[in-house]
Amino acid sequence: MAETMAWIDDLIASKRAAYFVTANLDFAAQASGDVELQRILVEAELVLCDGTPLVWASRLTGKPLRERVAGSDLVPHLAAHAEQRGYKIFLLGGEPAILEQAAKNLCKKHPRLPPIQFYSPPFASLLDLDHAAILERLEEAHPDILLVAFGCPKQEKWISMHYRSMGIPCSIGVGATVDFLAGKVSRAPGWMAKFGLEWVFRLSQEPKRLFGRYWTDICFMINQTWKEFRVARATRDLPLSPTGGVPAAPGLEVIPWKGAITSTGLDQFPKPTMKTPFVIDLSGVTGVDSRGLGMMLRMIRESWAAGVAGCFLAPSAAVRMVIAVTRLERILPLAVTMEEAQNFLARETCAQRLRPHLDQGNKRVFFQFPPRVTAENAELLGQAMKQSWEENPQALRIAMDLAETNFIDSSGLGLLLRIHRMAAQRPDGRMEVLHLHDNIINVIRVARLEKLLLSPEP
Repeated sequence: MAETMAWIDDLIASKRAAYFVTANLDFAAQASGDVELQRILVEAELVLCDGTPLVWASRLTGKPLRERVAGSDLVPHLAAHAEQRGYKIFLLGGEPAILEQAAKNLCKKHPRLPPIQFYSPPFASLLDLDHAAILERLEEAHPDILLVAFGCPKQEKWISMHYRSMGIPCSIGVGATVDFLAGKVSRAPGWMAKFGLEWVFRLSQEPKRLFGRYWTDICFMINQTWKEFRVARATRDLPLSPTGGVPAAPGLEVIPWKGAITSTGLDQFPKPTMKTPFVIDLSGVTGVDSRGLGMMLRMIRESWAAGVAGCFLAPSAAVRMVIAVTRLERILPLAVTMEEAQNFLARETCAQRLRPHLDQGNKRVFFQFPPRVTAENAELLGQAMKQSWEENPQALRIAMDLAETNFIDSSGLGLLLRIHRMAAQRPDGRMEVLHLHDNIINVIRVARLEKLLLSPEP
């Protein structure tokens, strides 16, 4: 908790926009089936363990998490810390009366805390929220800390969509913590929290609402722990599959890794300079643990931030099995051959392109989408497509080829919905979405938009 407060101090001092995630077992279960939520975890400034079962599970790996930092504990600590430092807090989401009471209770307990502003937007799905109205209120308030109570995963996806444009140093999804602050829901006694039995107390309060969720989460934990245990045993003596040496390539940084990527020796592995596209040869890697995966994920995150393309080449069988069981093949860029890696890097290097052309015969405007469509580029892509559509009034279809696109987030979904509505406004006009990657289909299905967006190819 003390480290978390120090981290928040550093963020606010730097005025750098970032977000935290408080992850519990339910969050982990949802992220397993939701590639967008999994990516939000990867891109978070800090991930705090909000569930005792996750602490228990971490002990089975031999690299236990040191402490649980629950959101319901974090927010009271944060309010006291904000009182000392003069930080401004904004509460967003939840029922209006609950939100107001939570703000009053915090101000009553911390009288020197700057006035807490709050806003409860009308209930709507993520893509139907009045985002402009919410962002306008936040711009007027200019808080240091934003606490969002839309519930998981809606709050995390909303934060991910907007944290860059908001410029708020610390945004955190807090879910039911607002109910605790307002006194609507009682917290478990201290002794139950100490032994990780808060879920029993919550279940006794809301059995109809929580039973199904808790049962799903427990089944996920048992299944996932068993899978990871089996993989850990199976990968001990798997042979390597060397590539025969990776030749140097002009303008490409090639880094060979050898041995086990584990917590005991992470410093021995050379890191890319993040100045040119890079390939990391994993053919000589004997194994990887959770800390090793964390290093690989941080490296890819740094490459995204630096605008540099990177790829992992020829992962050994042991590495492939661990990546598969944790479902990180949806995040980590992997290639079997050098040719495949170079093709991937070439596509990534052109990540911001949008290539429109008019197909006169079929009366359609055709676009080749970039590898990623997120909050960073969705608005610019939408403007370019709208302009091209308006400049070609004879076109009846607007087609988007996503063959080179491996990820979209909720901002990308919002773009597709806007284009769908734009096309429908023209008589006989329609939208086509072509060549979808599994990650894209996952995001569309989680949002329950498959009937609208998963149209058959012509």
